[in-house]
Amino acid sequence: MEQSFVLQLTNRQIQDFYLCFCGYEKCDKNHRFGPSVRPNYVVHFILEGEGEYVVGGNRYHLKAGQGFLIEPNTVTLYHANPDNPWTYVWVGFSGPRAPEYLYHLGYNHNHLVFQSKEGERVRKLVFEMLRHSKNTPKNEFYLHGLLYEIFSCLADDDQPQQQYDPDRHQENINRYLREAVSYIQKHFSEGLQVADIAGHVAVSRVYLYQIFNETLGVSPKEYLTNFCITRATELLTLSDQPVEAVAESCGFKNPAAFSAAFKRRMGTTPTKYRSCVSAAYKERLQKELQSILQQNM
Repeated sequence: MEQSFVLQLTNRQIQDFYLCFCGYEKCDKNHRFGPSVRPNYVVHFILEGEGEYVVGGNRYHLKAGQGFLIEPNTVTLYHANPDNPWTYVWVGFSGPRAPEYLYHLGYNHNHLVFQSKEGERVRKLVFEMLRHSKNTPKNEFYLHGLLYEIFSCLADDDQPQQQYDPDRHQENINRYLREAVSYIQKHFSEGLQVADIAGHVAVSRVYLYQIFNETLGVSPKEYLTNFCITRATELLTLSDQPVEAVAESCGFKNPAAFSAAFKRRMGTTPTKYRSCVSAAYKERLQKELQSILQQNM
């Protein structure tokens, strides 16, 4: 288990890009961390030794002079090489500007590992952070200054950096969203998972979450569930299919899970919903029929 030195900035004033924690670890030969999911970004700089980083089905064998990025809400695993265990420092950070800053430096779900000649400098910066862990306004600003210095170590002056273009970024978001929504509409009955949608659009699950949350105000899972339940209400209203068949048609293999999801969304069970809608539908038809008959009298 990582012996993380956590910096608890409970009265944090900086909101757009901020330090969460940092630490140093000289790993033993059996050291491993994960599989786990982090709520924030984490960057590791490898100072000595070697190990393996596993994410999204990819395995990266890394050694001193390299590093790796962990994205939020992404399952990762990493472990030390038993013959030459690694030593590293790590920095955790978050905030709305964090994805933009990483993008500007060329880091994203397609670029999670990197070369760095700045390991010793980063080590000194992390140790300086650990010496200023007291929760005071002065330390908070000082710590975030150190965080920006560490980001300068991530920049490779020999490579052209990506320029953050808000218009182009928004175009990409719109395209990914259209593709994701279209895929859901065509394949919702197949029991889709968020990973299936992200795989089709060719983005990470965390980036797909950001797209849906920022654009539609819901997660991909919430959107998928809402779409399936809306389709279910149509089938319950317009067809005589059994509830179990409606559930399967809307991607739910387990009728109990369907009923629970339906009740959370609609406030009643599928059976009661059909009964109420059917009664209301018949009543409306009866009134329309009476109105027509009176007009023709």
